[in-house]
Amino acid sequence: MNAIDVDDDTYRKLVFAARMMGCTPSEVVRRLVDASSTEIGTAAAKSSEDPHSVPVHALYRGRRVEATFDRNTRAVTIKDGPHAGTTYPTPSAAASAVVQVLNPDRNPNTNGWNFWRLNSSGDELKALRRSV
Repeated sequence: MNAIDVDDDTYRKLVFAARMMGCTPSEVVRRLVDASSTEIGTAAAKSSEDPHSVPVHALYRGRRVEATFDRNTRAVTIKDGPHAGTTYPTPSAAASAVVQVLNPDRNPNTNGWNFWRLNSSGDELKALRRSV
């Protein structure tokens, strides 16, 4: 296994993120690198995609779930995981479906505008709510 050097402040942040995500600091770094690689690799494809389709994701219980938000219909289509390919009429319906699978002991009712994040900026989906 290879090692990397990080300053103390960065290490504390990695440990905190790992604790919040339920994984190791190494896994946090891996996920960040994977997410960056995915976004770079799909940048060219974005130009040919539907301009009304906005890539979003959710980080929940240590899992990243990819989806798209349709600006016209406000529907969310989940791209991976157990609900891959399923379109939900609202962000909250999609969020509830994810919560129900990943945390079945919890009431799945979830505000989807806060749950989903824009891939481009990391902002909550509600940042687009006023513009749709």
